[in-house]
Amino acid sequence: MHSFEYQKVYSLKEASNIASTLKGETAFMAGGTDLLVQIKEGEKRPRYVIDLKEIHEMNGIKISDDHLSIGALTSIRTLEKSPLILEKIPLLSQAASKLGSVQIRNRATIGGNIANASPSAEMAPSLLTLDTKVAIFGNNGSSVIKLDDFFRSPGETILKEGDIVTHFLIPITSKRRGSIYYKLSARNAMDLAFVGVAVLLELDEEDKICKARIALGAVAPKPIRAISAENLLEGAPLDPLKARESSELAAQSSNPISDIRATAEYRKEMVKELSYRGIISAYAIAMSQK
Repeated sequence: MHSFEYQKVYSLKEASNIASTLKGETAFMAGGTDLLVQIKEGEKRPRYVIDLKEIHEMNGIKISDDHLSIGALTSIRTLEKSPLILEKIPLLSQAASKLGSVQIRNRATIGGNIANASPSAEMAPSLLTLDTKVAIFGNNGSSVIKLDDFFRSPGETILKEGDIVTHFLIPITSKRRGSIYYKLSARNAMDLAFVGVAVLLELDEEDKICKARIALGAVAPKPIRAISAENLLEGAPLDPLKARESSELAAQSSNPISDIRATAEYRKEMVKELSYRGIISAYAIAMSQK
């Protein structure tokens, strides 16, 4: 493994200052499940690894009147098992349960999974459907952006030198909501997804879909929303024909590659099928809440 110097920090300012001073030579570490593998395989060669785990303000789950705040250092296992997450945003718990083994979920963090910016990032599709915002600390202070605007390309985000993802802000609602996440991989949770599909629907008093969200992972250079498919569903109750048309649009939104895990054609077909299943299932879940 490439050798590096290890630096533990205790505040956001300290971490940001070190990374800004040593431009291009540092890497932030949370759980380390992605970073240490990347260093071992030579994909990253930082001179300094900055351990963020002692910045306690970046850990834990808090609720306010209209949103949940999830610290970037919160483990995937915590998201999977948290009673608050299970009650308010069960989709996130479901997605968390599909990431790696229990041992990996105990170490991996939500911030690391997202900041790594893999097209197949397990938590990204669900967070996109939840209209998540990302809180960022940097040399110029704090900012909040939409997760939709966070990813740029494989392994690349909008983060600048010294920027740190601190929290994820997820709105909560009293509306009837149904959601589901599907992951296709060779060995279920133990492998990366070669297709990930998350669907979330909210209904009004007349059973019309007032909000539709469909997000895709591993089928484009970055996690994406299928906005044309979402727009088709909104404003009316669901019917199977519209669900099928929406799933076709979702497949058209994808831009997958062929690799050792699956062909591009197969990925597109699975986006269409899983989106259709997800729309039907999410609507049924929301309707059951009458």
